[in-house]
Amino acid sequence: MRTPTSPGGPGDVPATPGDGVPRTRTPVVPSEVFAAQFLFLTGLALPVVSSLVTSLPVHHGAFTAGVVVAGVTALLTAMLGSLGIDRAGSTVVAATLIAVLDVVVCGLLYYATPGAGFAVLAVLPVAWTSIQLPAVSRACVLGTALVAVVTVVAVRDLTGEQPWTTGVTTLLNLALLFALTSWAGSRWTARNRSQRRLLESQTRLVGSALDSARTQERTLAEVLDVVDFAVVTLDADGAVTANRAAEALARLVGAADATEAVLHAPLYRADGTTPLAASEKPLALVRSGQDVEGLLVRLGPPGPAQVPLSVSIRRVTGPRSDRYVFVARDVSKELADAQARDDAVAAVSHEIKTPLTAALGYLELALAEPDLGDDARELVEVALDNTERMLALSRDFLSARSRTPGVPLQLLMEPCRPSELARSAVEGVRPLATERLITVRLDSRTDSTIPADPLRLRQVLDNLLTNAVKYNRYDGTIDVVVQDAHRSTEAVDVPAERGPVAVPGVEIVVRDTGRGMTEDELASLFTRFYRTDRARSSGVQGTGLGLSITQDIVRAHGGSVDITSRLEEGTTVTVWLPAAADESVARDVA
Repeated sequence: MRTPTSPGGPGDVPATPGDGVPRTRTPVVPSEVFAAQFLFLTGLALPVVSSLVTSLPVHHGAFTAGVVVAGVTALLTAMLGSLGIDRAGSTVVAATLIAVLDVVVCGLLYYATPGAGFAVLAVLPVAWTSIQLPAVSRACVLGTALVAVVTVVAVRDLTGEQPWTTGVTTLLNLALLFALTSWAGSRWTARNRSQRRLLESQTRLVGSALDSARTQERTLAEVLDVVDFAVVTLDADGAVTANRAAEALARLVGAADATEAVLHAPLYRADGTTPLAASEKPLALVRSGQDVEGLLVRLGPPGPAQVPLSVSIRRVTGPRSDRYVFVARDVSKELADAQARDDAVAAVSHEIKTPLTAALGYLELALAEPDLGDDARELVEVALDNTERMLALSRDFLSARSRTPGVPLQLLMEPCRPSELARSAVEGVRPLATERLITVRLDSRTDSTIPADPLRLRQVLDNLLTNAVKYNRYDGTIDVVVQDAHRSTEAVDVPAERGPVAVPGVEIVVRDTGRGMTEDELASLFTRFYRTDRARSSGVQGTGLGLSITQDIVRAHGGSVDITSRLEEGTTVTVWLPAAADESVARDVA
């Protein structure tokens, strides 16, 4: 992986072993020397002109020498800039020489004109060198300044131009001023270098992290382009990014690109013909706070080009806006395989059912023979019980095939009365209940007619009543209640564009006094082939398909199944069916 490097330049210092961060010194460039010298000469010009106008110079020779040396420093500075010396060593030497000459200028002018304040101007080169130049240059300039002050003070004391006490005071003040200026500049420079090193280190880290992120992004893009499922991201501005599989899927359904496929392509329910309402679309569900995981939809208008998809969506929350990640998998082959498997199960079940039905008829005829001996009758009854059980198993397997995702449960709807179906089912289960001394009571409180598949609805009632008998205690009771009832669209998971609506319907309640179930057992009760531990250990025969099939049938009618149970007290199953079969209520199960 490539790591970004910061541009080097004059003054770079190799890294010290063990400190982990390269130590760098800011390079001295001619333009900075020129700027510092321009500032110094500008500050020097006013007192020089003032001295000439007011005839303040005491020693004209020293004054003239100071002005000449100042001119030389200006010339050297101009030459430095015009020659463009950019090597670190040459520029530092030239800058040091110019700073030393500046101090000499201040010393000469101070000696020539003590009251003009030229000595204080030496602070400028001292301060500038303490910030820009290395330690050797700083020492040279500071030493020159101190030597110049000492020399001037000593000469003036020896010549009697000023009392020695005044000279000592001046010397101490100027020496302290130069030392403090040099120390402050050095401290500021040290802090500046530390901050620079920290900034350079952070820059390298950020650059390394950026390179790593770009590498990971490229790797992820390559991986997503290789996988065979569609991955699409949508941000708050509506921008869409997609992998190759998503673009291929868009072309398959006739969309121009993945953006059009995600935002505008028509989506249908699992049956392939019912359009999804705006509130039912995967993105709308996620935005409303619902989880979308493995949702089966069909992309594109009905026809050969329509594609069944298993859709999952994740919301990625960002500091400014949310982003949505779509993962869609083409399940055409899976559904085709499931349909082929279900067709095979149906064919086998039908083939098994035909000879079993014939065997059952002959066994019933054999039992009707008056001359059949007791031993033979007992054997025939055992054969008859097992034949009936095999027929029940074949019916369960035949019904379970419609549980396959994407293969809707086919219903033959017609007007029927749940009360009549319940009465017929109760009469059918009564002989089995009588054998276990179980009382079955029917309370029919309505004769309402609803659109339903009578064969499927009778299958629901048979499953519920058979379970109520099998798992009931001896001399127990079973109460069956049929009554009118309203349910909210929220309670039965029916989409309603205008909010919750009370939907009329019929309620069938089957209540027994059996052994009951725990909360954990209730949670898995509608899983195919699931049976509780006590049910398996009780010796009661079963496949674990009855309640799963019951739920599928009821949901296909647009209804709901609710079960409550308490251990050793019994179980209550409530089936609610809508009184209407329009598209807003009745739905195929996917």
